[in-house]
Amino acid sequence: PTSPESSDMSSLELLAWALLILVLLRALVSLEQIYSLLRPDAPSPPPLSGVPRVLLRKAALTLKGAVYLVLSRDKVSSSALRRTIDPAELEPSRVTREVRLIFVRHGESVWNLVFNRGFGPSFLWRLLSTLLHELLLVPVDDSAFLDSPLSPLGLQQCGQLATFLAQPCVEGEVAERDHRALTTPGGALLVSSQLRRAVGTLGLALRSRLAASDEPVLLHSSLQEISRNFDTQSLASAGGVPPLDTPLRMDG
Repeated sequence: PTSPESSDMSSLELLAWALLILVLLRALVSLEQIYSLLRPDAPSPPPLSGVPRVLLRKAALTLKGAVYLVLSRDKVSSSALRRTIDPAELEPSRVTREVRLIFVRHGESVWNLVFNRGFGPSFLWRLLSTLLHELLLVPVDDSAFLDSPLSPLGLQQCGQLATFLAQPCVEGEVAERDHRALTTPGGALLVSSQLRRAVGTLGLALRSRLAASDEPVLLHSSLQEISRNFDTQSLASAGGVPPLDTPLRMDG
């Protein structure tokens, strides 16, 4: 026979579970309001009906990243570097056209913030806080680790580069030519990978040039970084543009 006390306890447990389920349902229904509080400058999150699609896509990217992390052999060895051709050794007769490439390193990403600042006492805090933000981003098409966006310091670095390019170049003829190529509309073809940190750096650092013209920016997957890390998994769809918005404030 069941005692009254155990029956009452079962009723209380059922009531507690019911209240918990109601709270979770309320949180899901209020997902858009919660997200807008966390990220007031970001676009609205997808409707609740779109969450399963987002979860499946991010799960597939995570699985792909894990498999690549374990099985990939994409790396440049010292022997491979020795086999490359030194441009100085090319015969002039074989050179039909010269193209000057100007590389701009992207600003610090959230992945760099966590893993590239050393593994001292602050590492655990950076990792745990980023993991917490990643949990908050689970139901939306965004991530701190996948296609890692610019960190607050990375955004600051892009602003510093924009300020530097806005000043006259006084470092010689070659540097002046490169400066004009970067800052003058049509001065050079602008290309980037589809990773958010690369596109974001280009857009922020060259915002004056882009604002003064309607010139396109070529995004090409062949320019994408090759690495075993999860941050090289692009959130952009095939032939698409990555989502660019204001990142969570994760640096201090």
